Amino acid sequence: MDFFSSLYTIRCDADVPRKLAAVAELDAALINGSAIIFDHEAAVAAVGNPMYAQICQIVHGSAVPRRRNLDTREGRVIFLHALAHIEYSAIDLALDSAYRFRRLPPHYYRDWFKVACDEARHFAMLRALLQELGADYGSLPVHTGIHDAMARSATSLRLRMAATHRHLEANGLDAHEELQRKIAQFDDAFAQKITTALKIIYEDEITHVALGDKWYRYACAAEGVGTEHFRDDVRAAIPGTRFGKKALNIAARKRAGFTDAELLDLGKD
Repeated sequence: MDFFSSLYTIRCDADVPRKLAAVAELDAALINGSAIIFDHEAAVAAVGNPMYAQICQIVHGSAVPRRRNLDTREGRVIFLHALAHIEYSAIDLALDSAYRFRRLPPHYYRDWFKVACDEARHFAMLRALLQELGADYGSLPVHTGIHDAMARSATSLRLRMAATHRHLEANGLDAHEELQRKIAQFDDAFAQKITTALKIIYEDEITHVALGDKWYRYACAAEGVGTEHFRDDVRAAIPGTRFGKKALNIAARKRAGFTDAELLDLGKD
């Protein structure tokens, strides 16, 4: 079994149960010490179209249903579907980060496949909650924001770590308190299930951003540049990115490796 071809096959699979099972199967093979080769010389395929296009209707971000009215079934379906889409996209992102960049230290591949396993677990939790409401992933339209950043950073480890794992995922940490506040208004059993899922995802995502920070610094050092280029690196993969327009989750970002000076800079426009 080749590690890289396995990652690519999993990423390209749009059958949700089969995709999740394949992630678990590869994880078990790695844990059990099965014979897995790492063929760094194998060709690297283009990112291509998002696999969820076979599951979901894709629309512009402005056309995605707005997350509100969390006291209603419809509002909760919209809320959970939006989060599930982020996690599904994050599975493919982590798989692609482990697949695309070759000849790196062995723990790089362990790190990002572990992230893919976490994202698969998060997605499965959120999908189960959607199913409790009689919905499923694919019930609502989605946007391609994460996939677009993944495609634009496909040729540079530095840009990939900056734009997706250290920027977009850190934005999720910033949003956590507001998400928790919205659902904390309700004390029914289902709202408690959502709260539990959000807490699990939040703690895991701090470790994911920390890995983005670690490997961003590695990529910068390998290229002989400093991390002061972070804003430019993000904008290279996500054109038009604005900084300083929202509150940062300082505590979580510090846990993930951001320095005081970096946080001060990110708070500026």
